Amino acid sequence: MGVITSGLLLSMLLTACGGGAAPAASSQGGTAGETAEESLTLKVAYITKENSAWHLAGERMDSILKEKSNGRISLELYPGGQLGNETDMMQQINTGSVDMGFITAAQLSSSSAAFGAWLLPFVIDSHQQAYELMQSDEAKALFDTLTNDNVHGLGYMTSGFRYMLSTKPIESMEQLKGLKLRTTPSPTILDYWTALQASPTPMPLTEVYTSMQTGVIDAVDIDSESLVNEKLSEVAKHLTPDKHMYWASAILINKDRWNSLSEEDKKLIEEAVATAMKENIEYVETIEADLLANYQEKYGITNIYELKDKEQLIQQVQPVIDTWVQKAPEIGNFLEKAKQIAAE
Repeated sequence: MGVITSGLLLSMLLTACGGGAAPAASSQGGTAGETAEESLTLKVAYITKENSAWHLAGERMDSILKEKSNGRISLELYPGGQLGNETDMMQQINTGSVDMGFITAAQLSSSSAAFGAWLLPFVIDSHQQAYELMQSDEAKALFDTLTNDNVHGLGYMTSGFRYMLSTKPIESMEQLKGLKLRTTPSPTILDYWTALQASPTPMPLTEVYTSMQTGVIDAVDIDSESLVNEKLSEVAKHLTPDKHMYWASAILINKDRWNSLSEEDKKLIEEAVATAMKENIEYVETIEADLLANYQEKYGITNIYELKDKEQLIQQVQPVIDTWVQKAPEIGNFLEKAKQIAAE
């Protein structure tokens, strides 16, 4: 997709510095046949902080909606887990006490195994591929598997590729054996690291800094943006940007709320999501490129390593992919689409 234009980046940063996060008026409406004249405020919750790409995307959507509706539609943003963890957020979206949320694929995989598709290793190799995959019918079909949840899927966003940041060099499979590595407690992710004979250690992101500082863990499996925002390179100086996974979240809205909206309002929300998705990908790509280009002088990382036996590693984790493909037909369709995009 290429690096974000300076004009676009400036507009996004200006948006981030403005309001948008401050609570607006309480939600109005919610009845079927809502007219275009009624004001509409949607509560949106997510776990990332105010300096994150997701918060930036939320502010951007709010700005677009206010502009296109002449101030009639707005978003009330709750970043940083203000309303609870992702399990809490899903419950709130289901009941309608929260209208929308940005929920990680890892969390959604607990509701539907099909979302494990996003968590399988080495599915894509570039942000452009990710953007095309996010817009595909195969990616949208994952939303249809959330049959026990009262949600409607609007799209996806990201916080980047997953890397390994460690207190010692990692450049081969041998160095992964027994490695105490913090990761997200998703069955798919745990299967991946177990296949590599690492010692995956689920823990909240807020505990990672101290845990690496004190030697409780040796490394962290983390998206590129969180690596920067959490300042983890202060305590871990070795980076292996292997891009073993792409960290995606779903943009969800309460289904009853969605069905209550006019077609005009639905279209405005879909347009705002589409713009935010594109700019989110470009923004994260820029942050990632800056990290890799300035890892020493700007981020204090000592060295960047490439896996010497990456092809062998990919072969070793293939059984994990094979196992998960059997869990839901949508996973196989998703992977085939990813291969098609990569081959274009």
